[in-house]
Amino acid sequence: MAQIERESMEVDVLYVGAGPATLASAIHLMNQVEAWNRNAEKAGKVPIEPPTVLVLEKSASVGDHMLSGGVMNPRSIRELVPDFEQQGFPTEYVCNYPGFWVFHPKGKIALPSFATPPNFRKKGYHVVSLNKVAKWMAERAERAGVEIYPGFAGDQIRVEGGRVVGVRTGDMGVDKDGKPKGTFQPGMDIFAKVTVLGEGVRGSLAKQLIDRFDLHGSNPQNFETGIKEIWRINPEKHRPGRVVHGMSFPKILDGFHGMWLYDMQDNLVSYGFVTMLDSKNPNTDPHLEAQRFKTNPWMKWLLEDAELVRYGAKAIPTGGLYAQPKLYHDGALLIGDAASMCNAQNLAGIHMAIKTGMLAAETIVDALAAQDFTAKTLGGYTERYRKSWAYDEHYQARNFGASTERGVAFFMLNEPIRMITGGRGIQDEMKTEAGHRHMKRLAELPVHKREREAFSFDGVLTFTKEHLVGFSGAAHEVDQPSHLVVADTDLCRDVCAEEYGNPCESFCPAAVYEMIDDPERPGKQKLFIHHENCVHCKTCDIADPYQVITWTPPEGGEGPDYTQM
Repeated sequence: MAQIERESMEVDVLYVGAGPATLASAIHLMNQVEAWNRNAEKAGKVPIEPPTVLVLEKSASVGDHMLSGGVMNPRSIRELVPDFEQQGFPTEYVCNYPGFWVFHPKGKIALPSFATPPNFRKKGYHVVSLNKVAKWMAERAERAGVEIYPGFAGDQIRVEGGRVVGVRTGDMGVDKDGKPKGTFQPGMDIFAKVTVLGEGVRGSLAKQLIDRFDLHGSNPQNFETGIKEIWRINPEKHRPGRVVHGMSFPKILDGFHGMWLYDMQDNLVSYGFVTMLDSKNPNTDPHLEAQRFKTNPWMKWLLEDAELVRYGAKAIPTGGLYAQPKLYHDGALLIGDAASMCNAQNLAGIHMAIKTGMLAAETIVDALAAQDFTAKTLGGYTERYRKSWAYDEHYQARNFGASTERGVAFFMLNEPIRMITGGRGIQDEMKTEAGHRHMKRLAELPVHKREREAFSFDGVLTFTKEHLVGFSGAAHEVDQPSHLVVADTDLCRDVCAEEYGNPCESFCPAAVYEMIDDPERPGKQKLFIHHENCVHCKTCDIADPYQVITWTPPEGGEGPDYTQM
């Protein structure tokens, strides 16, 4: 396209992503500025001018792209809003039964409470819909004077002289060939004194920032993919306050995985299955694993005559402390899952997101007071983090991910040692590899593992990817450039098909990638991308063995609708 004239605006603080991290940060920032000014008035000091604060959100409305298990440690929300329960916080139930179950071919075994691993003892935690939590927090942010722009996707970070100065939003109304349509609207340049990236897991702008300024942690970030379904079950089988985590035996001997089951209001249950994205087998399919697990006799009993309500998927950062990137740069901060803040050991990310957002807000107050938004002042965020309980929690879990990467046998040996050595284990700091580097070529696998496993979906309990996408609410304009950018599609046809068997068809939980016959090359196939199916889980960006797939945001307002999720 020819040179485009773009509108621009300036704010003091720009947040990207309207999730728990950014919304908590914006609320806390406004509260802290008020507190600063009250103290300044008493001390006869110059107050801080109330900042202009803007939150950009790519979904059509706040919460639409929010997905979590989710059982939330209330510690952070209580710090942010001490009377959160009295203010109508959208808790489904408070956990009164934290169970850990081992599922086997004939049913399940519930471990006694004394044998439940400490990280699964969730009594007193709040079962929530993150979609509802985000909406609740957004209301409070707006009341505090924060502006929220839903339907605007951050496309590029803006950098001047090595300093982040803001974000450019994505163009809208572009056809599949990259040409402007009659509805074309150019993206806007939003300039800010400080830009806070809280886009969630594998955020596209966070990825740009980390790569451009080499902010990588000492270990690579690693991930797993969580498949979530919400079902309406028989009221007689519903148990308010039940929070179950579990694993499947003997499947656990082949590699780590996990499941959850949380009861919600209105006879709903949140069911999820988590698959690590470090499998040796390129045929590993998170969606299929979640469907197969439901054929366990107890799960079949639970879901008999039940109604599927919602479906979705999301990658989960598991790298932990040593995978966390540098959290600041001149003009920018990283918070929440964008900074790998999820505590995978404790299956806890929401309270970490809220806490890191609050720590960032306190640092921004210092920057506003000093009118210094360089790394010198913003680096105070890292210092605050290291002095906080959030860091202590991560430090206790610092070698968890590395321990799981080394396999079940090592994990069983190392875990008891890790527990009694304050998270250290046999060695510290344990190194890891990026998950996609574990994938083996088909020729390196035993013959019986080279083919994709056949599975018959019954359409009652288990469903195909194509069917389930309809329960995600995913909606994208077809006539636009694919937001899933594959750098070399010839590689898919000529190399990947032979070496790995096109694993994108397996690891994507939404049937986005399909190898179809290529009429121009008889006997060959080419990649077709059903970008309209995308549920924004980011698995493809993570698991591709060649790292040629880049997830970018589609037009603002598009994607899944994760109501209740």
